[in-house]
Amino acid sequence: MTQWTKYHRAGATLLLCCSLLANATDVYMSRDKNGNMTFSDQPSSGAEAHKVKPLPTVPAFVPPPQAPAAEVKPEPRLQYTSLGIISPTDQAQLPTGAAGGLTVSGVLSPGLQPGDSIQLLNNGQVIQRGSQTSFTLEYMDRGEHQLQLRVVNSKDKPLISSNTVTIYIQRHSVIRRANGN
Repeated sequence: MTQWTKYHRAGATLLLCCSLLANATDVYMSRDKNGNMTFSDQPSSGAEAHKVKPLPTVPAFVPPPQAPAAEVKPEPRLQYTSLGIISPTDQAQLPTGAAGGLTVSGVLSPGLQPGDSIQLLNNGQVIQRGSQTSFTLEYMDRGEHQLQLRVVNSKDKPLISSNTVTIYIQRHSVIRRANGN
């Protein structure tokens, strides 16, 4: 059997004291025939009784009860005051060289609210949707087009509509070339 160092003895004593404190018993110290110290909760011949003092304790921190959170009211929804198409202008004619491509730009006041979107309509039909007031169109058919912007909520309910802008797309006709005109 190896000799215990004084650190081993101190550690064992500390562990024993901690476990004994939990059980709230007396501790008895004695030495065996080799001079090693032993600890027990049972008295033996030649053992010295030690009263273990309770360790000071601190009660657990219990936070005070919190008042119920105040009901958060949603911010009032802003009403749109204006929406308009600023480009192209009404009655604009796109020449043949433009190949039917154009950018429709608008202005919205106040800015787009969360959950809403902007639709671009061509002749009353939704052709694009987004969160911007600018849309690029390419390869539009020749002829007359009536463009309009509309802000809708998440259920597609219209909230505000712009003015209607009429444009004319010009393109060469294959029929016209065949006749030599």
